[in-house]
Amino acid sequence: MPILVKDFTWSQTTNAINIRIPLDPVYREAVDIFTTDKYIKAHFRPYLFEIFLLYEVNTEKSKCTLQDDLMVFDLIKKEQVDWEVLEKILTKDEKAKLRAEMLAECQEKAKKESEERAIRKSQLDRFTVQQAMEIDTKQHTLMDSRRDDERNKAMNELEKWRSKTTTETYNDFQSMDAITDSNSTSRVKIVELPDDEPEIKAKITERKTISKTPVKTPVRSEYVEKKKQEIGNRVLPNLRRSGLVEIKHTPRSFPTPSRESTAHEEEAWLRNITHARRATGFVSEDLRPEEQDPQWCKEKGDEFFRNGNFLGAISAYTHGITLSDKLPSLYSNRAATHFALGNFNKCVTDCSTALDLMKPACEGNRRSRAKCIARRAAGLARIGLLNKAIDEMKAAAKLLPDDENIKKDIYDMERAWEQNPDSE
Repeated sequence: MPILVKDFTWSQTTNAINIRIPLDPVYREAVDIFTTDKYIKAHFRPYLFEIFLLYEVNTEKSKCTLQDDLMVFDLIKKEQVDWEVLEKILTKDEKAKLRAEMLAECQEKAKKESEERAIRKSQLDRFTVQQAMEIDTKQHTLMDSRRDDERNKAMNELEKWRSKTTTETYNDFQSMDAITDSNSTSRVKIVELPDDEPEIKAKITERKTISKTPVKTPVRSEYVEKKKQEIGNRVLPNLRRSGLVEIKHTPRSFPTPSRESTAHEEEAWLRNITHARRATGFVSEDLRPEEQDPQWCKEKGDEFFRNGNFLGAISAYTHGITLSDKLPSLYSNRAATHFALGNFNKCVTDCSTALDLMKPACEGNRRSRAKCIARRAAGLARIGLLNKAIDEMKAAAKLLPDDENIKKDIYDMERAWEQNPDSE
């Protein structure tokens, strides 16, 4: 139960209320504050400050300040009136009712604010997308206009060049027609152009050259001819004969090759490890072929456990798990052995694995599941997680309602939780 804080002081002005609460520096970093217009709550374990205000205050303008050893509330009044007392006089039931109403009101307000934030975010996202689309459209329009301008400019220049070329060609043909007409009138003499008209001769020669189709002549390369001759004279080697390559590997206990390892030291290490495993009461190399059975490993581990050889029991259960990791009894029995040795974290892990393998839950495995849950609860209690341990033990009690040991464990855990409520 929390300790209520009563040694606080308060003062008031026309517009504000000042509340000063002593604060333990040890719990200064873990203060949980909840405020409304009529209610203030500050929880710093194991202390609790709670007050139902006489009149309403403006929580948006009010503030709370944490000093080294003091917590100060500066509350702004909604109405400028003098307060006779700071807190309303209410019964326990009235306080509980007001707490429920204020909690529901705050939850509804928080829900509305969350919805409004989501709506504003959605509107902002849509606006951002629209702006991005508008910018993209402007950029595309600008690029299209520039492309059209360049295309029109190129087409205009091409049209000017074509018009100029057509005019010059037409003039050349007119000159040639005039020469042809003068030759055809005589019908007998061939008139040669005088030497003082070289420009006309050049134009006629150019027209004849253009009218003829150019003949493609192949280009010969000395380098290419040389390479062709070398390829033609090349003598290919004979095909390789097929054969079989045999590889023999030396058996090794370690992955390093012989030239890089010390065989004597490795053999000594293996002997020491084998001796240590035999000292625990179990080693897989000593088993006969018919003993390589997970059920046999479980029975062997149970025998070691009854004799008090817990290390040997863990070795047997672990070897059985390597042979078959689907047998839940190996995990649950190894969890019991870990619990006996004080390995509580490993005990909790093995119990969880065993419960995962006991699916689906049915009447056939009800007792096994209950024992496994109870053992996991005991492990959680030993590592300090009393709250979770109590929940686990209650779950086991539902499966075995007539088990008196489980009921006694639940009672002891709840008493321990009441004495030390800070445990998780």
